[in-house]
Amino acid sequence: MTKSFSLRKLKQRDWAIICIVLSIVAAILWYFYMYGPTQERIAQLESDITRLDADIRRGEDARRNLPNLRLAVAELEADRRDFLSQLPRESDIAGLIDALRASAQQSDVVVKSFSQGSAQESIQDVRPIGFNIDTQGTYTETMDYLARLEAMRRFAKVGRVSLDIEDNSSSDPNLNASFAFTVYVFTGSDPGEQ
Repeated sequence: MTKSFSLRKLKQRDWAIICIVLSIVAAILWYFYMYGPTQERIAQLESDITRLDADIRRGEDARRNLPNLRLAVAELEADRRDFLSQLPRESDIAGLIDALRASAQQSDVVVKSFSQGSAQESIQDVRPIGFNIDTQGTYTETMDYLARLEAMRRFAKVGRVSLDIEDNSSSDPNLNASFAFTVYVFTGSDPGEQ
């Protein structure tokens, strides 16, 4: 006894169950293959929109600020040219050494030795030259000479000061002093021409 399956023999209740099952399967497939990925894509696009809006705001702020930045760059470039024009030229080292000797005479300190040291800095269009000076004089004279070295701060930097007291019983004792400092000279083309 074989019963053959026929769609005509299905009752209304069977058709309703089949329709419900197919609807549920279709809903599950739609949810996993269309709705879920679409929601993920929407969330990704909203995240991209938020990020791009922030980028647009930054870009618009930068565009509004661009004239101020150009003005600031021009001012900094003018300041740089002004600063470089005030540095001594590399060919003026003899004059610098003579000025250091004259400062020592004005301070009444005796220059015991003068030597070129080393400077390891690297600055575009500027050459640092290290010097060491050993002097002898009273405390007052030595401090006056140090003040004169520091007054050259536009183009010189005192790196080390070493003091040795000869006689500690005096209120103005004699000192043996050693100064290490760097002088910066301009090596580039005329900064006013740029």
